[in-house]
Amino acid sequence: MASYEKRGKKWRVVVSVMDKGVRRKVSKTFNTKREATEWSVQMESDKFQNKKIIASSMLFSDYFKMWVKNYKSKDIRASTLTAYITAENIIDTLFTNVRLEDLNYPILQHGLDEYGESHKKSYLTLLVAKIKASLKDALYDGYITSDFFSRLKPHGLESDVKIKALSADEFEILQAYLYAHSDDKINLSLLIALETGMRIGEVLALNYEDVSAPFNNIHVDKSLTAASREITPPKNKNSYRDVRITKELTAVIFNSGSSGRIFDHTHQAALKRIQRVTKLLNIYSKLSVHGLRHSHASYLLYKGVSINYISKRLGHANTSITQEVYAHMLKEERISETDKALDVLSMSPNVPKNAINIDIAKGN
Repeated sequence: MASYEKRGKKWRVVVSVMDKGVRRKVSKTFNTKREATEWSVQMESDKFQNKKIIASSMLFSDYFKMWVKNYKSKDIRASTLTAYITAENIIDTLFTNVRLEDLNYPILQHGLDEYGESHKKSYLTLLVAKIKASLKDALYDGYITSDFFSRLKPHGLESDVKIKALSADEFEILQAYLYAHSDDKINLSLLIALETGMRIGEVLALNYEDVSAPFNNIHVDKSLTAASREITPPKNKNSYRDVRITKELTAVIFNSGSSGRIFDHTHQAALKRIQRVTKLLNIYSKLSVHGLRHSHASYLLYKGVSINYISKRLGHANTSITQEVYAHMLKEERISETDKALDVLSMSPNVPKNAINIDIAKGN
């Protein structure tokens, strides 16, 4: 990449390029650093007489790390950045010594398929999305010359484990318990998560001012990051939303206070509490805090609430995400509805026999 050096009142910039397979340096001196920066950007985005710049000969793993640092790290939460760093390590392992200029679809797909032999497809989907995003920027910046990455597909182990959510009966048992013990702030946070489908970080970041008593509404515009305990923007732009709540929930929230932050406990404290409470109530003992969000969506689906509304309530970008996450529940619902339809259509045994025996040829 470009390097800068101040010489008196002028700036010298040096850019590395590849010329007929040989790395060489090109330098130029400018009156201001701004002029030097603009020239280096131009040099690194041009093909430089159809010769690949030095960036194209860098390792794919190095490019991905650079991409994360320059394109993602300043715009994502600390917890999300951790996922990108994990992806960096995976790419470094899968594509050791593979350079951008040598990268192609077969190399990428083969490496991902090998990784998928021992990892779930759901995780491969996230990894492929990150790789595609990075290479899309590489193509836009001229570091690669063609789109060989859009065809990438995640092939991994299919998980037969359903999402961890409470049944309808268990939902109502837990709901009743949390209302009865909502004077405890940790229980209150779990109750809000269960009744709104909000992520636990969104719940823990709430101020009383985010809750509207007249309109029974919670405005979601921030989240508490587990790793750093910092208040950050929510997961994505679709996470900014308003969630309607019941009068009962509004009442117990304001019974606990009236201004400032509602909660001061950690994600870990909420997790320990939900595990203890579910064990006490003899319901799904392996439920996670995020499982409250799944339980919320599952309960609404069970009660016949439209998936379009549920998607918006959860802050999903579109209904396809909601359908993918809760696919097995929707399948079970379709089976149930099919059975109902067949029952409805089955010929009733109460039809009068004389109606069945009428000969239409003898009719009027």
